[in-house]
Amino acid sequence: MKLKQAYLTAAKPEALAGFYEALGLPIRFADGGKWIQFAGEKAAFCIASPAESVSVPSRNAVLVFEVDDLEGALKRAQAQGAQALGEVRDMGAHGRVADFRDPENNTIQLFQAAPR
Repeated sequence: MKLKQAYLTAAKPEALAGFYEALGLPIRFADGGKWIQFAGEKAAFCIASPAESVSVPSRNAVLVFEVDDLEGALKRAQAQGAQALGEVRDMGAHGRVADFRDPENNTIQLFQAAPR
């Protein structure tokens, strides 16, 4: 078994896709405002309209994106309308994380691995 994709349900899929595109995720495929898929390495991250989803907006799992520059990525997210949730958390030898809510109120986590 392998993970194929994870997606968020959004009342305004195109607007939320614009938020993630501005953070640096390139769009691979878009079916109008129903389904937007971002380019990924192994698994896809997507945004679905309520008509395409089995979930409802803002009732999704937490997505974690790995970044090289945690503070820079968090600042870009906030500039696009994200709301930071607390302070950056240091997890020692594992790395650091920052949590935020995107414009559709989904909880997202940014992760920066510790230097090796």
